[in-house]
Amino acid sequence: MSGAEHHRRIDVLAIGLFGLAVGALTLGVAQLGGIPNSNKVGTLVIALMFGGIVQILAGITDIRYHEQLGGTALTMYGFFWTTVCIATLVSESTSFHLDMVLFAPINLVYAAFSLVMVYLTAYRNATLCILHIVIAVTFSSTVLERLNVIGETLPGILHIVVGFMAFYHAVASLTQAFTGHQLVPLGPPLLHRNGSPMRRVTDQPVPAR
Repeated sequence: MSGAEHHRRIDVLAIGLFGLAVGALTLGVAQLGGIPNSNKVGTLVIALMFGGIVQILAGITDIRYHEQLGGTALTMYGFFWTTVCIATLVSESTSFHLDMVLFAPINLVYAAFSLVMVYLTAYRNATLCILHIVIAVTFSSTVLERLNVIGETLPGILHIVVGFMAFYHAVASLTQAFTGHQLVPLGPPLLHRNGSPMRRVTDQPVPAR
């Protein structure tokens, strides 16, 4: 990669993960009752912008950098947040009151998608792999919550864990991209291909939900 090309390239992973952190933490605090239900529309708007739009924009940028795995993960998770938030906003703001069971299938599909990402991110670093494990469990618990099997407490706690882990990885990714050194530890890859870890061109891992 030439010096000019390297200068033009930015660390979109950090952008996507910062967006995820804001969206997941806001949603998690709301599910645990820390944000009053009267502010539900505002909570959904924050989740839509950061969890949805920010991740989609970061994913599109990653695709332009020919990073298929990272771009797929960012855009697909971003479209999940965008779709669910818009549908819930419509339900809250109009006479079209949607049943929460509507969201069970999409959460189930994304739980399976996240399990695939657990395997793929194991080639990158331990932190990213563990983050996707938590994301997969979060989707699974959300399915149960949508079906009224459990309450919002467990999904809320898991969303907060996802938010903190995403923020941690975003800081690690950003500092590594800026300094060229891994100042915040992410752990070694858990799997190796042909004797060496898979790496991106910029030595950055793929994003999360």
